[in-house]
Amino acid sequence: MTALQDQRHPLRAGWPLAITALFVLVAAVYVYLGMWRYAIFRAGIDDLIFTQVINSAFGTFSSTVEGSINHFLVHFSPILYVAVPIVKLFDGAPGLILLQCLLAAATIFPVWGLAAARFAKPLAFAVTLVAAIYPPLSAEAVGDFHELAFVPPLAATLVWAIDRQRWRVAVAVAALLAGVKEDQFFSLAFIGIAVTIMARGDRAMRRCGLWIFSIAISAGILYFGVVRPLIGPHVGYFSLHFYEWWRFPPTPAGFAGPFSALRPQYLLALLLPLAFLPLTSRYMIFAIPGLAEVLLSHEGITLQLGTHYTATWIGYVLCAFVDGLSQIYRHSTFAARLAMVAAFVASVWTSYYYSPIGPRFALYRRPTPADRLRERALSNLPRNASIGSGVWVLPHIAMNPGATVAMSDGERYLVFDHFTDPGYWIAADRPTIRRLIGSGAYARIYDAAGIVILERKRRGFST
Repeated sequence: MTALQDQRHPLRAGWPLAITALFVLVAAVYVYLGMWRYAIFRAGIDDLIFTQVINSAFGTFSSTVEGSINHFLVHFSPILYVAVPIVKLFDGAPGLILLQCLLAAATIFPVWGLAAARFAKPLAFAVTLVAAIYPPLSAEAVGDFHELAFVPPLAATLVWAIDRQRWRVAVAVAALLAGVKEDQFFSLAFIGIAVTIMARGDRAMRRCGLWIFSIAISAGILYFGVVRPLIGPHVGYFSLHFYEWWRFPPTPAGFAGPFSALRPQYLLALLLPLAFLPLTSRYMIFAIPGLAEVLLSHEGITLQLGTHYTATWIGYVLCAFVDGLSQIYRHSTFAARLAMVAAFVASVWTSYYYSPIGPRFALYRRPTPADRLRERALSNLPRNASIGSGVWVLPHIAMNPGATVAMSDGERYLVFDHFTDPGYWIAADRPTIRRLIGSGAYARIYDAAGIVILERKRRGFST
């Protein structure tokens, strides 16, 4: 079917509806899995951090885990202000789970825009479907919320705008990306230079590239030259620790040496589900800064496809997949269809056997009545009280500005759980509870559904 025939196809009006339906379906699956993960207390520390930060957006803009400093000293993320209504409406982390799932699913819209410009609509829909089931995208949706959740749909939209010569849209999207996180300054500067070089004799494209580069440089000067010095001139920039190879020990999160097998495994895992097709597209160049951010780190946590660091490159790689497939399609429709089927099979196989979501941990069991009981008990704690607890409980009390991982006599309430790590409960938590109660510093006020809640009676006892 040619492009002209496709435009006259009687079902052409149904394609926007079909893509919308695909978005709803993908988003619904993501939300289902994300809420399941939250319900069984597998949401992690980032859900606490960003709930607290966003909940205090017009106040301290801080989290206890980040030392209660203004979040702008950690990352430049003014885009988080758009999440305030959803956090308020859904009373905490569930709102962020919903938002992240919607953002991840929305990545398919610009992908569809690229595909529809290159293929007949039925094939374009099939290509978009393959992109929609890309395993790292699903992990980005279902994992802990992070400000980088905004990057995949925006990055894919940036590529679409450049590809379709929507220069104003490209510049606007670049400005939004600059407000997500400061690593986007580097990505945008790189992309701006790349677009300028790709432009050759196209003055409009070259001008767009220069605008993107200028946005990146201006945002960098604003953040590092004005915002950080104004808010906290003596607070160091913590994110550099990922690349401080000379420090020893290098990281508390797992060391990945210069010859670690994690790096080639990472590249294989991100390219295999797309049948290596992104490598045939010039748009893969746009993913270089995000991949460099991951691969140059000495911390093993960045080299896991189940973490939010994948968001720095997912949008660009999916667009490169579409463009790369179109390169093959021009020479052989059969080879292109075969490559697309290979990508579909590889994605399904990866999701089933090696899902970056980590279902054996994140979705290891179904929600139970005990989960609802402990949720109810935690919701009854005073909203403004200081509460110390473990990683897996904290997202469920994240709307409390005093919720913290600290477990000392400074907290009014302490919450212990013995359902996430029974071994640690036996070795550490249970003896600690006995000491706290025996000293008279705390009293037990709740003991059911796998959690123990203590209330402080007097100070002077440290856990």
